[in-house]
Amino acid sequence: MAFRVVMIESEVSLQLKYNNLLINKGDGDIWIPLEDISVIVIDNLKIQFTVRLMSTLAEHNIGVIICNMEHLPIGFYCSYDNHSRVSKMLTNQIGKDQQFYDSFWKQIIFHKISNQMQVLKKYNFSQDAIDKLNNWSNDLADGDPSNREAHSAKVYFNTLMGTSPSRGNDDILLNSGLDYGYAVIRAYIARLCVAYGLNSQLGIHHKNEFNRFNLVDDLMEPVRPFVDLLSYELLKDEKFFTCEHRRKLVNLLNHKVFYKNQKMYLANMLEEYVSSYAAFLSGNKEDVVFPEIDNYIGEKDGD
Repeated sequence: MAFRVVMIESEVSLQLKYNNLLINKGDGDIWIPLEDISVIVIDNLKIQFTVRLMSTLAEHNIGVIICNMEHLPIGFYCSYDNHSRVSKMLTNQIGKDQQFYDSFWKQIIFHKISNQMQVLKKYNFSQDAIDKLNNWSNDLADGDPSNREAHSAKVYFNTLMGTSPSRGNDDILLNSGLDYGYAVIRAYIARLCVAYGLNSQLGIHHKNEFNRFNLVDDLMEPVRPFVDLLSYELLKDEKFFTCEHRRKLVNLLNHKVFYKNQKMYLANMLEEYVSSYAAFLSGNKEDVVFPEIDNYIGEKDGD
């Protein structure tokens, strides 16, 4: 199982050699077996690589995140439907009716709001805000027609940021951490969807015709609070979003969490989560176990 998230910030050239990623730094080479890599984050506009390398990365289902001049992820590259039974999985996705997806969306939002509540509890935020989220989570209907998700998000981010949030507002430092962390998790889940034959354009609730990752955006909803928790911890007393913060957010995938009665890395938890959804669609599982903030352990657990 691929486990490495490789972050490259220096001006280097990337090559393929003997089924390894070769990072040529000028003063020495770094070799990393392709079979070990899950995602590569390219955070320098002068990094050079070849189409041959990108083609091979796709063959190995290795995702590539490209960052812009502000060091924020702006693009994602991955393989395209390389699962051996992708047609069967596509039939499973298309064959489910709206009632099935509305019911599952209710579960997604319930666990997302529950995890948001746990973030607020961990930092002793307003009990009033926590109570509002709790009430909305218990008042959900299939498909969330009353948009309890949006009501909860407004109260949650107002509380977490201490101000009315605005996505992409650079004046709110926490936004930078959230945008960066969400992009990393989104790319990782996109890679997993491809690995398990899921068509990422066919969403559960997201239906944007211009979004290639509708399903990814659905599945990551309960996972977003993990990014919120780490971003808040990293940036609550900071004035700038630095490269060290970016490295720590990428490393979230290597943090530990308790899931399905065992301790594992968050990256492994995400794979279990996505594979469970694929099996649920196929009728091989009766339910999906959702990630829970209460079971988050962190980078170090004393082992």
